[in-house]
Amino acid sequence: MNRREFLKLAGAGAVALGVGLAAGYSLGAREVQPAPAEKKIRALWIYVGPITDVGWTAAHHEAKENVAKAFPWLEAKHIEKVKEEEAKSIIEAELQRQHYDAVFATSYGFKTAVKELAPRYPKTMFYHCSGEWEEFKDLPNVSTYFVEFYQLYYLNGIAAGAVTESCKIGYVPAFLIPEVVRHINAFALGAVHGAKLMGKCGGGERVEIYSTRPLLSWFAPDKAKEFTAYLVERYNVDVVAFTEDTTAVLDKAEEYYERGRKVFSFSHYNDMFSYYQRKGRTLRSHLTGQVADWTPIYRDLLLKLYAGAYVKEDIWARVGDYAPIRWRKPEAQSLAGKPEGAAYLAPISDQIPAKARAEIVRLYELMKELLFEPFVGPIRGYKIDGEGRPQESVRLKVDSGVRLGRDELWYMDWFHEKIISPA
Repeated sequence: MNRREFLKLAGAGAVALGVGLAAGYSLGAREVQPAPAEKKIRALWIYVGPITDVGWTAAHHEAKENVAKAFPWLEAKHIEKVKEEEAKSIIEAELQRQHYDAVFATSYGFKTAVKELAPRYPKTMFYHCSGEWEEFKDLPNVSTYFVEFYQLYYLNGIAAGAVTESCKIGYVPAFLIPEVVRHINAFALGAVHGAKLMGKCGGGERVEIYSTRPLLSWFAPDKAKEFTAYLVERYNVDVVAFTEDTTAVLDKAEEYYERGRKVFSFSHYNDMFSYYQRKGRTLRSHLTGQVADWTPIYRDLLLKLYAGAYVKEDIWARVGDYAPIRWRKPEAQSLAGKPEGAAYLAPISDQIPAKARAEIVRLYELMKELLFEPFVGPIRGYKIDGEGRPQESVRLKVDSGVRLGRDELWYMDWFHEKIISPA
């Protein structure tokens, strides 16, 4: 349902209510019925990490709190630190205790629990975050949603390629599922672009991206710091991106910076730069980053449910989506580096050369209308397994001029040729 259809439905409801009240009044005071109790929506959020992680879970929790404050008819509850293998029993225990109109399962690994529970609780709408909609295509009460970052990772890569001095850049992945793999690949493509733009690393030819073996956990701050140090000390990387739900990698980069060794990193899922500013610290190691605001998505889904207009859908929000004005802006008016829509860039550091900052802003605006997309061939790479081990030699993965679509991105299982996996 679009905005116009929703307002039309809401208006019709208001007219009907007014007519009903007027009719009741005309029958006389003794026959006036009390107004019905306001409709309530009870919703449950399931988090894989703690709400204090400053990353993935914190972003979902902030959005949950935002809609809870905005909608007086919403009864919102959350359970944090739910292990993926325990999600089914925890969710089912809540559903047996009381009815929930909505369950938001906010981790990729919760999809098995959702698939098994949805048929048993058909009056509850399940919303699975980051899962493939095909996994739930036969379940009418399951929708999927995600804030997608491959575009922003490309822009982060430009920043990395522009500032690197060693031409060696690192990445610490939580898992090597397709979601993370496409982000690493977009980052690698952007790094080559950034180095070429600045005339570094043989025009980008000598850029190397070292991806560690996966952490096998979304929340592993100690291990993430350890892997960051390994990349810096073993391979001399001077920029490290990551998929892990805390500030650990950024913290480690800042430690190096404070000791006189320039190592840069990024925000991930939350604006970590501003988080530290609020605590009185200005990070010098922070370049920019990818930020998700889940609030407009939760607002959209809950309003439809409240209006009785639930529709099974798949939301894949990219740059510009859920912004008040979806279209690209003139670069001088760009909000790149500021909150805008569901997916946006963290503050852009002045340590990124001006030429690269201008390119980041230019492409950010073009991405809103898909006038620039990172995955356009020719692109060479090699298939990997779940640990990042090569399963073939480098070969052409995307033909010249071909732009990858949703399915190719969603199920990506290969690394860009510039990525070196220590696995």
